Amino acid sequence: MPNPPAGLCDSCRHQKLIGTTRGSVFSMCLRARTDPAFPKYPRIPVGSCPGYERRLSSPPAS
Repeated sequence: MPNPPAGLCDSCRHQKLIGTTRGSVFSMCLRARTDPAFPKYPRIPVGSCPGYERRLSSPPAS
């Protein structure tokens, strides 16, 4: 079953996809590492985000 779209996170340079051994995939926000205002695992789909920056390349590997 495909994962649901994560909204803005799917094209954000701060997204990291985290896979589990059970096959689940979570969208982690890397901005949360340096700024506590951002949730580590935002509720998806994300419609707006003050820290959004468009990713220029393919999504990061999990």
